[in-house]
Amino acid sequence: MMIFSIIMDIFLLAALLGRTVHTSTDHGRVRLLDSLDWRLTNSNGSVTDVIAKVPGGVFADLLANGVLSQDPLYRYNDVAYRWVSADQWTYSTTFNVESNSQTGFSKFHLVFDGIDTYGKIYLNKKLIGSSDNMFVKYIYPIEKYIKIGQNVLNVTLNSSIKMANKYFNQSDYPIPPLCVPSDYHGECHVNYLRKMQSSFGWDWGPAFPSAGIWKSVKLIELHETLLEDIKTRTTIANSSHWLLKTDVYMKCFQKVLDGNVRVSLSADNNIVFGKERHCCNEICINDEIHVVVELLVAKTSVKTWWPNGYGDQPLYDLTAEFYSKTESQSKTVSIGFRTAELVQEAIDKNNSEKGLSFYLKINGVPIFAKGTNYIPSNVFPEKMNTKLTIEKLLTSAKYTHMNTIRVWGGGVYESDEFYHACDKLGIMVWQDMMFACAMYPSDDRFLDVVSTEVRQQIRRLQHHPSIVLWAGNNENEAALRGNWYGTQRNYTTFASDYVKLYADTIRVLVSHEDGTRSYVLSSPSNGLQSERENYVADNPYSALYGDVHYYNYEVNSWSSTFYPWTRFASEYGYQSLPSYQTLTKALNANDLYGFPSPALVHRQHLAGGYAFMMLQIEMNVPVPAKPTISDYIYLSQVVQARAIRIQTEWYRKHRNTLLEDGRGMTMGALYWQLNDVWQAPTWSSIDYDGRWKMLHYSALDFFASVIVVPELTANNLTIYFVSDVLNDLEVVLQIEIYCWSSIQPLSTITTYSLSIVKNSAQLVLNENYVSWLQTKTNKCGRLLDEIKQNCFLHTKLYYTNGTELSPSNYLFPNSFNKIAGYQDPTILISNIKQKNINEIDVELQSTGIGLFVWLNVTRTDGYFNENGFIMLNKTKTVTFTSSQNIESNFFTVEISHLKMNLTN
Repeated sequence: MMIFSIIMDIFLLAALLGRTVHTSTDHGRVRLLDSLDWRLTNSNGSVTDVIAKVPGGVFADLLANGVLSQDPLYRYNDVAYRWVSADQWTYSTTFNVESNSQTGFSKFHLVFDGIDTYGKIYLNKKLIGSSDNMFVKYIYPIEKYIKIGQNVLNVTLNSSIKMANKYFNQSDYPIPPLCVPSDYHGECHVNYLRKMQSSFGWDWGPAFPSAGIWKSVKLIELHETLLEDIKTRTTIANSSHWLLKTDVYMKCFQKVLDGNVRVSLSADNNIVFGKERHCCNEICINDEIHVVVELLVAKTSVKTWWPNGYGDQPLYDLTAEFYSKTESQSKTVSIGFRTAELVQEAIDKNNSEKGLSFYLKINGVPIFAKGTNYIPSNVFPEKMNTKLTIEKLLTSAKYTHMNTIRVWGGGVYESDEFYHACDKLGIMVWQDMMFACAMYPSDDRFLDVVSTEVRQQIRRLQHHPSIVLWAGNNENEAALRGNWYGTQRNYTTFASDYVKLYADTIRVLVSHEDGTRSYVLSSPSNGLQSERENYVADNPYSALYGDVHYYNYEVNSWSSTFYPWTRFASEYGYQSLPSYQTLTKALNANDLYGFPSPALVHRQHLAGGYAFMMLQIEMNVPVPAKPTISDYIYLSQVVQARAIRIQTEWYRKHRNTLLEDGRGMTMGALYWQLNDVWQAPTWSSIDYDGRWKMLHYSALDFFASVIVVPELTANNLTIYFVSDVLNDLEVVLQIEIYCWSSIQPLSTITTYSLSIVKNSAQLVLNENYVSWLQTKTNKCGRLLDEIKQNCFLHTKLYYTNGTELSPSNYLFPNSFNKIAGYQDPTILISNIKQKNINEIDVELQSTGIGLFVWLNVTRTDGYFNENGFIMLNKTKTVTFTSSQNIESNFFTVEISHLKMNLTN
């Protein structure tokens, strides 16, 4: 039922995403210029007059017109097609304008919602403006340039590679890093540009410094003003009412404005709350008029918005209207009623050295943030806003019980559709500003550009209830203090630049534009403690404050011994390979023959990445004598899934644990990363083609609302209950003891009438493992090493009525290289049966315990309800659900499982 709901929610979201924001003008006109006949030409004339699409980008246009003969993501084309990024490109089109006597409009504006990046815009051969920021909307007044009849519009885009080098050469001092690592096969100095930082190459993606008009183009015809933005603030006014404060921003073209602004809210039961304000001789300041309207909304008329797993996500239409004698405009946004806090309070009021808390509180309830990090859904900006991709990724996050996504700072501010989907799904958004892994300029030009960017983006996004936190950058505080790029040689200068940008500029803007959410300067950071240390902490990775990023590929990822006791784990992860079918779309047969082939090495952007991957595999699972690429794909996904499960459960079970030195009280686990931009080894749980890796299926278990976490440390067995449920539970715990040689348990221990405290983690068993086990069975051995080789535990929670409450969990005391008595089972697909038009049941039979049983299908438009599982029964049925009709006669599935005695 769960997977069927995923597919149904995708269809539901498709209907909903289009209504995030809309604007209408009764006495004005907005004309989309996207569908016009656009043409593309390069600077030297080798590419002329090819058909272009807007929104779009040069790579997509050149591929569609046959100028590029292969998919840019195929094999080595990220380097072979770099000439595209080094060239200058011009987009051209024509449009007609009627005379003023016919329309009555006196004001004309061209609006570019997104230009990538350095452009000059010409109308009828006259320069009307320029662009230098991919993240900014540009509005150009064109009354002086527009003609009655046909008008010619040209947008010339300079190479971002050349612009980056230009700014670098003009800089008073070099701002590091001077280039991306050589493994990225990328370009240099992207930190001088306000462009998607990862477009110059990253450790999980290729360098495609694109150019294009990546968002819509509009011609706006009107009289005196343009209603642009709506911001909202919902606070609790009293025991019976919410206070809804609405900020309405209008672009004005005269010194004073005379008209009316009305704000109305469509609440439950067809109740409408409204208030009107007369704007009499309002003064236009900096081409803008700001009007504030407050509404008291009865709590009985609206429902509260909650994160996924804690309640529903009701949204309500809020409409702002402006009308005067000559103008009538309206804009509607969807809002939710909730309160959101980032709590940073003393862990111990009597001992400040134990640090501060760091957690989200929604509607007064502490929330453990469960989720992941989101990178751009495509390396090409014009392809990022594909609704189906957004829907698949975010619904896949929801149904693995996630409630939080961090929009990472090296990508883009996501589309309106993205945030509206998060609103609908109850996924809280930690929103980075778009700065990552670098130092940045702080000259007046750069700060002015950034100020416009931040102001625009906050006003565009602020009304979304899903956004709960703003952050200034990704890893730049840690990079500065840790001397990642040699900043220590000129530390004072770079520290001053850092404070100017993230504190004196962005922090001030966030505070002014949005007083409803907290702002942290960086991630990782010590939060308030970093601010006390002039915004750059001595140790930004302190376990006593803020959030932590943790990566360590040289220790055993299946051992919690190495994991940090942190307040909030906002990044952690391990690499795996994508599916074989996904790789075949980017590589040829020779590339997939040996591992790692030169083509696969080209796609591994983490220095030593394959060596780390092999180290993790060999520490924990057996490797075939003659492994194939399919073996490495499978084993890398097994190791990744198990590692992230163990680490995530470590964070979840210590949400209430406070060590004597102040460590613990973890309240967030966001693994790196959800998605991919190409077919390569990365940290993702969903590959580029949308296939769930084993990690994503594992998240169904480790992010469940209630889990059991068994762990063996040395000779000590602990079991924790973890619950995100907001009421206490009475449960039954079942522990089964297995030896590796039999599918039948040696012993079953059932404990009745246990209590789980709401919204907490609690230790329920803490025993000497050898002593405890020997009281339950004498068939595992007498010594710890012997017991660890021979036996494992299976745990399950039930309601008192016998209904399953939590997913299965396992305590595997040893790596699978060190178990005894295991016999590789024969696991067969006994039947493939049509369940309904879009569901297939796959029935399995096994002769023994099946480890990490993996079912692989060629389809990408569906999911199993369970995969990568431990098979403890002789028979098992799993269900595949698709968004399309399936016929069992044409449904093929391959089966894999972990084998101990492989010979080829």
